Amino acid sequence: MMRPSPPGPPAGADVRWFAWREVRAALAHGRAGGIALHRFHHDLRRFGLGPRAPACHILSADRAALVAFAARFGLREAWIEPPRPRRPDIWHFDAFGAVLDRLEAAFPPPPPAA
Repeated sequence: MMRPSPPGPPAGADVRWFAWREVRAALAHGRAGGIALHRFHHDLRRFGLGPRAPACHILSADRAALVAFAARFGLREAWIEPPRPRRPDIWHFDAFGAVLDRLEAAFPPPPPAA
């Protein structure tokens, strides 16, 4: 029996992590067709997590690539967040909890800057 391959980016996609303060760089990367993983902390108590739980926006202007990438971590297409007025070309998913754990296992984030 064949095992599924581990999660990875769609062919040709450039996947990169960005710190919470690197919003503009993450958006630029997504606009260039890459998959940006923008890390931050958020109050996720309504999901049974903490008041400053780690979270991540998975974002890109390439909706099809983003949906294919996110599906590998258990995110459904119905959960995609549409573009907003201040970033009309960027789609995103919210990742936290077990989804974020799987994402970080497949794409280890860089160590925090000192």
